[in-house]
Amino acid sequence: MARRKKEIVVPHLNDCGGDLTKKWYVEYSIRNPKTDKMERVRTYEDINRFSTREARYESAQKIIESYSKAIQSGNISYQEFVEYEDLLLYDGQSSFSKTRTAKIGSIKVYLSEFIQIKRLEISPVSLNSYVSKLRLFCLWAEKQNILDKPVTYYTTEIIADFLRHIVEQKELSRVTILKYEQILHTFFLYLKKKRIIVENPVFEIPKIGVIKDESPAAIPEYMRKILQQKIEPEDPQLWMFICFIYYMAIRPGFELRLMRLNQINYSLQTITIYSDVAKNDKTETIDIPDQLFDMIIDKWKLQTYDQSLYAFGQFGEPGNNCLGKNNMKNRFTKFRKELKLPDAVKLYSWKHSGAQELAAQGANIYEIQRHMRHRDIATTEQYLRKRIGQRSNTIKHNFPSIG
Repeated sequence: MARRKKEIVVPHLNDCGGDLTKKWYVEYSIRNPKTDKMERVRTYEDINRFSTREARYESAQKIIESYSKAIQSGNISYQEFVEYEDLLLYDGQSSFSKTRTAKIGSIKVYLSEFIQIKRLEISPVSLNSYVSKLRLFCLWAEKQNILDKPVTYYTTEIIADFLRHIVEQKELSRVTILKYEQILHTFFLYLKKKRIIVENPVFEIPKIGVIKDESPAAIPEYMRKILQQKIEPEDPQLWMFICFIYYMAIRPGFELRLMRLNQINYSLQTITIYSDVAKNDKTETIDIPDQLFDMIIDKWKLQTYDQSLYAFGQFGEPGNNCLGKNNMKNRFTKFRKELKLPDAVKLYSWKHSGAQELAAQGANIYEIQRHMRHRDIATTEQYLRKRIGQRSNTIKHNFPSIG
């Protein structure tokens, strides 16, 4: 494991072995955050005007105490102060301005600079994840009294300490911890590309976190029928929302909630999900299954509305304003509780249910990958193995008899 870099070599005396014929001096070293190198400072003043060892030692001790206090108070430092916009503040934490002051080279300055750049590169969903996780890292660093340290101070050991801390405090899964690790790695990689640091400290981090499966499982067919019988007549908009999740594998939180009608291509029978809301930050087009397309045209008649409207607006129909982030989830949870179904049955479970039925009908892995919009085949293989298992008609229906 990497060792922490020293920022300061404390003031100390070089008495030349007690030889009064030589020049004694007090010396200290301090790291220059711009070069990441230790720079040495020596002073010969006042010491060598004395002719006895006792007097020189007494003079040197006063100089050492003076320098030590100046370093501890920050009066001796290479770091100058700079104003910056703190993008990790909570909304409402600053009444008038997010402008703050910090030392040049401080990790706080670079974190906000990093977030500013990421605003232009990733979706709002991903940006929120970056901000929340980096904010927690800052809060921890502040409690450790290292938040004002230059970025060159942070080592693999420090990053690992942070990850262990959040596991202990929140009992987070290994998958969640990997997300923290990936975001921190991206941040320090940004610093390395800018030549602020020499090596990325997020390297060879020990496996940390509780192993647990957090993904909602598919809903059994009989439960799906119970839910449909209850939801479709009482909340038709929620049922339409569920159908889009089931048939299209569209993620409900942002992709579907923020979908506009003009993303539906009625001629090609497709829906396009744009990169600004997509989890994978890619613009992709998905085929609409016949069952869903028939409902879109004949039952909900979405083609008759102004196509600039949100598909799921207020008042139960397409509108100018989208629904709140937890609106559909809360409505679904209410029905689930009324029906006394398990808590494991979640709105997101409909996405896994659709994938399960698609695989059961014999769709090949490449078709499933494209429909689920996975990055690669390996992701789809892992998804199917975990969610559906290894299916084989030969094993189920043509297994050789034991007798």
